[in-house]
Amino acid sequence: MAKPKWQDRYAHDQFRVADRTCIVIHPTGEKNGRWIVRPAFLGAFPSVDERLLELGFTVAYCDVTHEYANPKAKREFEQFYHEARRRYELSEQFIIEGFSRGGFFALSYAIDHPEQIEKIYVDAPVCDLESWPSKKEEKLYRDAVRRWQEGGGDFSEGHDYPIRHFQKIVDAKIPVIVCYGGSDEIVPYEENFGRIREQHKRRIRTIAKPECGHHPHSLDDPRKIVRFLKRR
Repeated sequence: MAKPKWQDRYAHDQFRVADRTCIVIHPTGEKNGRWIVRPAFLGAFPSVDERLLELGFTVAYCDVTHEYANPKAKREFEQFYHEARRRYELSEQFIIEGFSRGGFFALSYAIDHPEQIEKIYVDAPVCDLESWPSKKEEKLYRDAVRRWQEGGGDFSEGHDYPIRHFQKIVDAKIPVIVCYGGSDEIVPYEENFGRIREQHKRRIRTIAKPECGHHPHSLDDPRKIVRFLKRR
């Protein structure tokens, strides 16, 4: 028998917004109204999410995995934000969480909507689409360009969106925690968040995993990350 999906182990609701799959997973501990949202890869490396559920956080998901943070996808994600708040008693601000290409979306959305963001948690985040998927991954690269064109954006302006606009996150004083693998050859830190880190050190907590490649994401022992996220 196939192992059930991670989210199916928890009480949750599933619905659609702008024809996108949206899931809200209810906490196992006493609900505190705070929430953490993934734009991609729900259930992958879930140690942080599982611990936050125990602490009363809601875990939510809106599937924009393959959209590369184009303008249309960000508008639809915002629709999800308002719908989730309408349906459930959730705080005005949320933690946005992104791994790999999900990190590109998380950072890009936070730049556009800093008023909605409590904190940012990303792991091995793509910050420049010319680094990944880049033209080395020709099919994915063409898809990223197409998604931006169809989503009403200019790929030449959007490929390094988080790097060029991270100052808006700094100005909004949003706490940021970043994990990365020191041996990551798929999304090299130096070509991605490392470029942001060189310019902006205030309010950024980094956790380096020196011998780690692109995977695994997060930490087996999530306590450092959880302490950072739960702290007011």
